[in-house]
Amino acid sequence: MTLIDLLNLLTYFMQPVTKASAMYDLNADGIISTSDIIIMLGMLG
Repeated sequence: MTLIDLLNLLTYFMQPVTKASAMYDLNADGIISTSDIIIMLGMLG
């Protein structure tokens, strides 16, 4: 994951998962949320 991926995730923040955003639902709960951001930040560092 890169900073670009994080910025892309933020464009889908707090939205239901669609085909376009499915890769950013890192905890597979059906919504792009704070949990997904935290998981991605862990993957960046």
